[in-house]
Amino acid sequence: MSQPIHPINHARMANKVHAQFHESVLTLVENATPQALGIEDLHALYRRAFDSELESLDIILKSELTAKIAEQDAVRDRIFRGFSDAVKGFRNHFDAEYREAANRLWNVFLHYGNIARISLDAQTAAVNDILREFQTPANREAIEKLRMRDWCDRLDEENRKFHQLMMQRYSETAGRTMLRMKTARVEVDKLYRAIVADLENKSLTGKTGQMIDGFMAELNAIVRRYKNILAQQFGKKKSNQEPGTGNQETGAIN
Repeated sequence: MSQPIHPINHARMANKVHAQFHESVLTLVENATPQALGIEDLHALYRRAFDSELESLDIILKSELTAKIAEQDAVRDRIFRGFSDAVKGFRNHFDAEYREAANRLWNVFLHYGNIARISLDAQTAAVNDILREFQTPANREAIEKLRMRDWCDRLDEENRKFHQLMMQRYSETAGRTMLRMKTARVEVDKLYRAIVADLENKSLTGKTGQMIDGFMAELNAIVRRYKNILAQQFGKKKSNQEPGTGNQETGAIN
């Protein structure tokens, strides 16, 4: 038997990544042909479930609300970067009191890091937490010293606008679409696992020769690639990276 197919946590995948993973697997299956792998029936069910997932994803991605969310997220990110850059500039002020105030606020930004790299809902919570920290007596004094109350108010305003758009996404209509997506994903994952189990059983018998073993090796390569994607998305701690830098795929469906 070749090496077993590596496990992967599909639940951690954003919708687009989830669809890309299964599309890669289906392409691999169809290139090898379901007949040669002996999984014709499972493949038909897998393909049907995946097509349903793609339909749900298409509805989500094409919705006008999704475009508005992406736009508002970009506005919020711009304000956040501008705020942190303004604080950073004061750290080089000629007046020691200004430098001290700026360093106090900068430490808050450093603690939260580059929030543009986390999920959209998590960004909203992080901004709320930052603004609450700026309300402590010492930080509030630093805000007033640097005359940055307008930055706080504007960041709060744009964050609230974003939150309102997200709440609209979770309305009854949008909720039905997201529920359909969730149901489709569960079915696709179940059929993927059934195919994996079938292929591993075939390989274990040793009756399939090198064909299925080679297929499983290629599938493991796909799994490793997507595990790396998940590790980059969730596992990195950018302790030395300044806040407000880097790129985020705005509007990504989480």
